[in-house]
Order: sequence, then structure tokens, then C-alpha cells
Amino acid sequence: MNQKSVRKLLDSGLEFALYRFPGEKEPHLVLQTDGEAQVLDLKNYQEATNHYGANNEPSGFIFAPFVETSKMPTLLIKPDIAVSGWKLINLEVEALNKKKKRIVLSSIVVEDRDASIDEHEGYEVAFRTFKYQLDRENYQKLVLSFSQLKDWEGADHEDEVFIRASEQFPNSMVYLVYTRKGGRWFGCTPELLLEGYGMKWHTMALAGTRTWESGEWSDKNVHEQRVVSDYIEGQLQSLGARITRQGPYTSKAGHLFHLRTDYTFHLPKATSPLHILNLLHPTPALCGLPKMEAWNYIRLFERNKRMYYGGFLGPLNLRAETNIYVNIRCAQIRPSGKALFFAGGGLTRNSNFYEEKEEVKKKLETLREAFT
Repeated sequence: MNQKSVRKLLDSGLEFALYRFPGEKEPHLVLQTDGEAQVLDLKNYQEATNHYGANNEPSGFIFAPFVETSKMPTLLIKPDIAVSGWKLINLEVEALNKKKKRIVLSSIVVEDRDASIDEHEGYEVAFRTFKYQLDRENYQKLVLSFSQLKDWEGADHEDEVFIRASEQFPNSMVYLVYTRKGGRWFGCTPELLLEGYGMKWHTMALAGTRTWESGEWSDKNVHEQRVVSDYIEGQLQSLGARITRQGPYTSKAGHLFHLRTDYTFHLPKATSPLHILNLLHPTPALCGLPKMEAWNYIRLFERNKRMYYGGFLGPLNLRAETNIYVNIRCAQIRPSGKALFFAGGGLTRNSNFYEEKEEVKKKLETLREAFT
């Protein structure tokens, strides 16, 4: 029945987010029963916070891109239905049969990016350009991403993939999201960006990647973790937060291992999650440092269009709580039996082209295998 409910959701044409948090056994559903997801203009989060006010903030499931544009906006799926657990999800989806189906439309961006990273000269050109800036110490870190459109047997079988991934990735947020403007996305992300409410919050620094668990981490990975941690601590201190730190330690996410540091922090007064997100997004793990300079550089010189990869997603002010994750380990699902898979890696002065290329290639292979 669970798999059948996911299939009915997909066939309904309604906009929804089906997701399961790390450590949970059963998923949650946010379903919008009428119209399209609301476009949130959050290019300036502080202005947005002031506009909505403490008692009138948006509520629902937020799906934000790495960089907001008119064609790639931040979307909020309204919680016309918001339930947890398969029993209630099955009941709600069963009731959809009595309603007239909508025509399934989507304005997803279609691009021919089917060349592998070995064949795609754009990745090497971008790497050399990024490395030139790092060697001259214009940046401490820059993140370079890559995407590849590949045949995927999971296309049109997302119901099976979601059930299987929920079992295989207990330490990740597993999600399946559909909106007309953004298309259909699937992912398993281990990286929490922000959770909590009011004055008590939790975030993490997740940086450094390898495929084995034990042993010493390389200097490059340790440095990358330190850069991300220092940035997050600095941002939290600017809020006057009282911080409790745990880590860094090795954390498993699917077939990969990362260095991770957890932060629980208390703020001196109740604070909008939009304001905190403004300080944290994008983290150096997906962008670089200095933050704004790196963000602008990536927008200008990275030859890969990230779309919603590197953005964030999750319930925002839903039942008074917020649980936002960074959108990594993800793919945009195409109706043609293909999927656009995304991966990336952090570059520093110590980065080597062939090592970085192999890491991204491994991430893409692992991601595709995990979703099969």
C-alpha cells in the first residue's frame, strides 16, 4: 500500500513533498491540493524577515535553489495536507482518487549535459580557472560542481526508489519533491542546515569526503572541515548565540564518509529561521570562502548550472518547527527515462585536478548506484 500511495501522488499532478528524516522509520507528507507552489522572493532574507514579521512568516515545505533567479525561484509548497506516518499518508492519498486529476505540467529546464566528466572539457577549464584564483589566495576555498544526464531505470519508478532509499539511507534525509516550476527531484542528503524553533537551534559543519571509514583524514579534508566550522561558528557568534560543539568526527552517509561537527546553539531572543538561513546559506561546504565573493565567483565562472542542487529544502515553520537540509546527493528526474545527477567537491590550494575529478566521478557513480 505504501508504494501504491507514492505512485498515486506522482500520478495526481498535485505539488507535494514526501520526505523522511534521519533516524526515522516513516515519512512525512506536505501536499498542496490547489494551485502551484508559492514563489518566495528571498534574495534578501533580512528584508523578507522584516516583511513577514515574527507572527506572520510563511509556513510549508520550502525548496530553494543555489542561486535564486526568475526561472529558478524559491518555492513554498503550501501545507493544505500535512501528515506523518504511512497510515495517515495512505488515507489522504486514497481520498485523492475522488478528485479530478490535474494535467501534469512542468517548466523544468532541459539541457543536453550527457557527456561524462572525462569527456567534458568544461570541468577541466573551470577547475584550472578556480585553481588559479586559489593559488593567488584570492579565496580560501571554492566549490566546483558537475552534473550529468544519464539513463536511469528509476525514472517512472520513483515509488520503488523512495521506499528502497528510505531503508538503505537511515542517516540521510530522503525526499521526493514535485512542483510544476521546479520539476521532480529526488535525493538523500545527510547535511542539516538548520533545525529548531524560537531560541533553540541545531546545525552542522559537514565537509571532507572519502569512501573508507577508518584511518587518518588527509590534510586537505581536515583543512576543509576547519574552514567550514570556523565560518559557521563565526556566523552563530554574530547572533550572540551560546554554542555547544560536538566533533569533528567521522560520519557515514550511504556509501561515503564525511567529517562532521554538530552545533547546538541558544539565541538571546526568538529569531526567524529566515534570518538564520541568511547567515548560513550557502555554507562553505557548497560555496567557499569568503562567502559572498565565492558565491558571486561561482555564479560567473562555474560552467555547470546547479539549479536546486546546493540549495536547501525542508519544512519551514510547520507546526512551529523548522527542519532544513542542504540539497546534495540529488537528481532532477526527467520524463524521458533519464535523470540529471549532481555532484561537487571543495577546492583549496592543495587540490589536484585528477584527484578532484576522480572524487566527483565516484560521487556520481555512487549516487546513480544508490538510486538504482
